[in-house]
Amino acid sequence: MRRMFSALAAAGLVLLGGISLAPQAGAADTYGCGGNLVGSYDLKTDNGTGTKYGELYLYYSSANGGTNCAAAVDTHFASGVTKYQAVYLWRCVAGTHAGDFCGYDQSDSDDGDFTWYAGPAKVTGTANRCVMVYGRVDDPSNGKVADTTVLASHCG
Repeated sequence: MRRMFSALAAAGLVLLGGISLAPQAGAADTYGCGGNLVGSYDLKTDNGTGTKYGELYLYYSSANGGTNCAAAVDTHFASGVTKYQAVYLWRCVAGTHAGDFCGYDQSDSDDGDFTWYAGPAKVTGTANRCVMVYGRVDDPSNGKVADTTVLASHCG
């Protein structure tokens, strides 16, 4: 009986340990970005109407004349599954209006095969500028794409 109880207790600890070790975003874990979360956008297949594979997170900090930072995070596939992911971030030229596809004068990106997220992508000098951001997570088994583009937004 004691042996069965020990085995059940050990199994419970393993289960609890697995739950607590699952990757989660928190105040201290912002995917390499500083500042505050200012936008969260679903990454879905079929032009935004299909399956959700992840989230595109946009952060803002007042450092360096305003700094925006972005990450594309897999929320769908099992931990450790490698798949193509991408995040692109652009600082729009002065005079861009919210909702526009913008010309840009600064950009950053991160893309490749990752197990959890692409990023960070950072641009500075955004205190009085709009930014445009793109995120993507691909299905590793069939190449189906979940993505979104956020046109000029978060304009100083």
